Amino acid sequence: MKKQYIIIGIIATFIIIIGLSGCNRISNSYSTEKNKFIGTWIYIVPSGTGSNYSFTYYFFSNETFIFNRPNGITNGTFDIIDGKLWLITNTNGNNDYGEYSYEFSENNTKLTIDGNTYTKQY
Repeated sequence: MKKQYIIIGIIATFIIIIGLSGCNRISNSYSTEKNKFIGTWIYIVPSGTGSNYSFTYYFFSNETFIFNRPNGITNGTFDIIDGKLWLITNTNGNNDYGEYSYEFSENNTKLTIDGNTYTKQY
């Protein structure tokens, strides 16, 4: 009788291990969404504003980014959480978190982040 309990216990353990092994998988849709960001995105300030400068995002496959703007460069990591773009930077040893709405359009060649539309560069 004890052998049966041991065998049942071993089988149950294997079933639990196999069942839980899929819990840390990243869904394909999550990976696909993050991959849309990879590349160089540029926003040119519209003419007629008296300014002629641009903002550029560089998103990399290792989930890091660089943001180049007229008054400096910011870099850090990015993630997609609950349908929002999160940019995490580190300034003087402190993490700063920015949450942004975003939308892709025109066959993923346009990226709008908080109302500013960036064009993918090739």
